[in-house]
Amino acid sequence: MKKVFVIFNTACIGDMLVTNTLVQNIKKYYQSSKIIFVCDKPYVDVARYQEGVDEVIVFDKKKDNSLCGVLKFVKNFPYKRPYASFVTYANERNLIISRLIGAKHIISHNKNFIWHTREPYKLKDYTHMKDRWGGMIEALVGEHKNLPIKYMPPNTETPVVNMVRTLKNPVVLCTTSNFYKKDMGVNDCAELVRLMRKEGLTPVLTGAGRVAEEFSHNLKKEGCFNYIDLVGCTSFPELANILKICGKCITVDTGTLHFANALSVPVVGIFYAGCDETWASDEKLYPAKTLVGENVTPEDIMKAYKELNNEVCTVL
Repeated sequence: MKKVFVIFNTACIGDMLVTNTLVQNIKKYYQSSKIIFVCDKPYVDVARYQEGVDEVIVFDKKKDNSLCGVLKFVKNFPYKRPYASFVTYANERNLIISRLIGAKHIISHNKNFIWHTREPYKLKDYTHMKDRWGGMIEALVGEHKNLPIKYMPPNTETPVVNMVRTLKNPVVLCTTSNFYKKDMGVNDCAELVRLMRKEGLTPVLTGAGRVAEEFSHNLKKEGCFNYIDLVGCTSFPELANILKICGKCITVDTGTLHFANALSVPVVGIFYAGCDETWASDEKLYPAKTLVGENVTPEDIMKAYKELNNEVCTVL
């Protein structure tokens, strides 16, 4: 029988994508395994199309984040007594669920929580979060491989995707995140759009939510209209397809950066709030340039963009 592994990551887009190194490590060491990814409801498609994920089960944090909700989730969980449960961020709720579903091995960060993990995992000094979480497999096999994350969405032929196919030299541009200090300034973006157009490029602005919508609105108030506005217009698989069509990406520190990495799309990642290398692109594995500091200019971004290497990186 296949060994069942459960991965709990009920955080957001980037967190979920970098967990794919752990998924691939499980498949490498347990080739006949079945991997169940437990995630929050809005991000099902972020988990579903990761290489190595066999099934996605939703834990709806809006509805089920209570004692009754947890007990209902455990009761309905179809994979009782899985071989191992991996809990990212040492989430207390997910550790409790792992116990209640009877996981043989429970692995998370080795910290003092109410319900301890059964296999101690000392969080090593890995630079990148993908390796910190990928390293959790070491509790079972003693090592892990530094593997690039991979996202494999279906090809889509939706109107928004097909429209991007018609553009000349499109480049994905993502300027907002979930934290304002990481976002690009409106004036800087307007200047960047001007410089991109001067180089014959077509900026394709992406993003979702109120902050991204306000940013695009303010950009137009400043007289900048010379870009394709796809804010709030794409699903996760559509965004992935658009990234592949465009072939290059400029983004602040947000989930789009990790989508580009997972698709091997060359990317300029801008860390205005300073660079926690935990989340920066591993330039040994991905075609990427990282810019750091609140004084990064549009000219700096264009210089880095021109230096992007389109060659496929070698996996170490």
